[in-house]
Amino acid sequence: MAVRNARKILALIRNRKARERERQFVIEGVRLVREALLSDAPVAQLIFDREMLENEERLQEFHREATRREIIVQQTDRRAIRNMGEHQNPEGVLGVVRYLSQNRERALDTSGPLILFDRLRDPNNLGLVLRTAEAAGAAGVFLSPGSVELYNSKVVRASRGSIFRLPVFRNEDLHALIEDLRRRGVRTLSTRPEGTPFYEIERKGRIALLFGNETFGVDPDLQRRVHQAVSIPMAAGANSLNVAVAAGILLFRIREPG
Repeated sequence: MAVRNARKILALIRNRKARERERQFVIEGVRLVREALLSDAPVAQLIFDREMLENEERLQEFHREATRREIIVQQTDRRAIRNMGEHQNPEGVLGVVRYLSQNRERALDTSGPLILFDRLRDPNNLGLVLRTAEAAGAAGVFLSPGSVELYNSKVVRASRGSIFRLPVFRNEDLHALIEDLRRRGVRTLSTRPEGTPFYEIERKGRIALLFGNETFGVDPDLQRRVHQAVSIPMAAGANSLNVAVAAGILLFRIREPG
């Protein structure tokens, strides 16, 4: 059975310009579809492997929920699902989701740490940070121009569903944002090898964490605008931490009571 708009869906998977033009992206597999439905994400349609749909209760649950919500549903064969998606062993379902709409002012005013990224480039890093940030109770993530595309399929997969729930804002002027946060009483901390050890930082009040590009770090002008530089001391011989790991350490340190 042919899938309507199959070329459009293929373009959404493979082409950033198509995603931005249509303001839609594709999710694949049971976990992401389940998370999207549970999070009430704006799912536009679901496409099922009709043979797997007949035999798997979890896919039937998705089908019933999509029908209840009046989400467009299509069925096709396994070969078509494999050709449309990126998985060699598809799980019988993929979906098209509209770009997520978030309230920026609410994120800025909500309690919980904020995360700022200056030209973060690795999609797996961003996806992992979204998972970690959600777990740590972060209020939002802000990406500068030049950062990895939020709806890149690797970001979406690595987020494990957090992308549907955690507010993320793209193409942010971080210089202006840091000044806005200062006026709101939010302290911005950035990572730097010679900074204050993270276990000595003052944790009272709201905090924003600024992380830089994986290769070049934080732009020097941004560094000059922050309240404090923070370091994560490491064992002798080690010279760097993955940015997602560093974000996790600092987020959960801020979250600790006391």
